[in-house]
Amino acid sequence: MSGKRPQPFRPAYPASTTRLFHRGQIIVAVCLALLAADAARAAPAADPEAALTRLSGLPYRDDGVDDPAGRHTLFADPGTSFPTPGYNCSGFVTTASRALLGRPLPLDAAKRDRKGDSGPGSPKGEDWDFGYDLICNITEGLPRRVLAPGAPPADPALLDAAKTRGFPLHDAAAWTQALAGLRPGEMAFAALSKTIKGRLYYYHVALVVRDPAGRVFFHHATPGTGVHRLEISSSAGMAALKKEFAEKRFGDKWVLLVAVPLPGGGR
Repeated sequence: MSGKRPQPFRPAYPASTTRLFHRGQIIVAVCLALLAADAARAAPAADPEAALTRLSGLPYRDDGVDDPAGRHTLFADPGTSFPTPGYNCSGFVTTASRALLGRPLPLDAAKRDRKGDSGPGSPKGEDWDFGYDLICNITEGLPRRVLAPGAPPADPALLDAAKTRGFPLHDAAAWTQALAGLRPGEMAFAALSKTIKGRLYYYHVALVVRDPAGRVFFHHATPGTGVHRLEISSSAGMAALKKEFAEKRFGDKWVLLVAVPLPGGGR
C-alpha cells in the first residue's frame, strides 16, 4: 500500500457542502475542542452513546482523524497537526472506535490495504475497498459477524468484498432483519458501497449502536453536517438516512454491517 493514500475515503456529496472553517463552524470547533481531545480516552466503552455524544457536532475535515495520542491530524499526512478537531467519515469511525473498543488503533494499521489490491494503479481503482479494509482492520482479532437478511454470520475478513456487499441501503425490510441480529452488548460498523462508472467503491463508513432505551442510532460524519447521528429505529430517522444517501445518478447503494462485542458487554 502506498504511504500517501491521498484524501482517502471522501464521500461524493454535493458541492454545496460547508467547508471546515466557514463562519459558524469555527465557533463549534473552538467550543468543542477540549471535549473532543480526550473523548477517545475519557468516555467509558460500556456506554457507547455517551462516548459518541462527546464527538457529536464536531466539524468535517477532509482526511481528518485523531492519532492514538489524541492529536488532530490527517490519514495521509500524520505529521500535520491542527489545534481543533475535524473528521471525515473514516476519521470519525477510527477516533470513536478507540473509546468504544479500548484499542489504540495506530493510523497505519487502521488504513492498511489488507489484500494489496487497492493501491495506486489497481485495476479496481485506488482505495476502492478502503471502507471495507478499515472496519476489518479496526475489528481485527475480535469475534465479528456480518448482519444481513438470510446470511450466515460470516467473518467479514473471509468475504469477497467485491461480491458480498450486505444489502441495499434503501431496503427498509432488510434493515429491520439485519438490526434484529444485533445482540445486547454489541455495536456494528457500517461500510457503504456504490458503483461509479462501472467501478465499485466502499466510500463511506459509520457506527451503529443501541442505547439503554432500545433506540438504534447511526453515527457518522459528512461534509455538510459534520459528526451527527440518526435514530434509524424510528421511521423518521430511517427516512433521513435514505435522504442523506439518495440513490441519485449512481443507482443503488449497499451497506455492509459488521457486529462486534463491546468491552464489558456494553452494560
